[in-house]
Amino acid sequence: MADETISSGYNDVTFAAWVTSDILDEIRPYNVMRPFFRYAGPQASAAYDFPIQVDPGPSVAYTEGTGLANTALTTDKATATAGTRGQMATVTDEVEETAVLSVSSQAAAVLGRSVLEDFETLATAFIDDFANTTGTDGVPTTYATLLEAVNQLEQRDQMGTPVGVLDPVQVGDVRQDVGTSGAALFGSGMANASQAATLNGYAFTLGGVDWYQTSTVTSTAGAVFLSGIALGLYEVRPLRIETERDASLPGTEIVATARYGMIEIRDVAGESILF
Repeated sequence: MADETISSGYNDVTFAAWVTSDILDEIRPYNVMRPFFRYAGPQASAAYDFPIQVDPGPSVAYTEGTGLANTALTTDKATATAGTRGQMATVTDEVEETAVLSVSSQAAAVLGRSVLEDFETLATAFIDDFANTTGTDGVPTTYATLLEAVNQLEQRDQMGTPVGVLDPVQVGDVRQDVGTSGAALFGSGMANASQAATLNGYAFTLGGVDWYQTSTVTSTAGAVFLSGIALGLYEVRPLRIETERDASLPGTEIVATARYGMIEIRDVAGESILF
């Protein structure tokens, strides 16, 4: 074994230096994207097919006495294949016994957050991939940019509830634009833009859309998309944290894992916002 968590690496919480028992953790919204997926729970399969009804096209004029021709209705599918993601740490008895807090509990929390951050990183990669885009690479996102993105999505006649997910840089750019242009007069939702993001990443409401932020967004694009329509999540197993005793060290192995797969279901239900 290698890279065990030992007392020399965790010396900020051992009695070698007197510290408070509280560790001030960085609080980041690692669970922004999850509620916006179409969700499928565990099945007896490593993959899950999200069915897609193919648009049959417009109806045709009907002539009395002449029967309508059949339209062959077809479906498509988007397949999400589940894979396991995880991390492990081993905490020796020595570090556990000489710490002023439970190192094992702290390690479990850290590993759990790591798995959630990994989920969020994979999820936000999809919003950079929509074929339709608004904005320009290298140009700050503005109030008008967001409204244009929402309008472009609406013009494609996709039914559903739109939601926006942005990089914190984009959120900051919009807040600055609102502050200098007077756009704050457009609604009370923008008043929340001056507040720090809550634990679910909410930033503000603009153009009838709730906008969220997460630092896992790529450095090229956020997006507005239809919640539960654009993206699919097949989750075989949510975050699970397990421990196993290793008496030969002696110490405890702490393992955090999750098993899931993601897929884009409907590309036209999203609009990437470049910046």
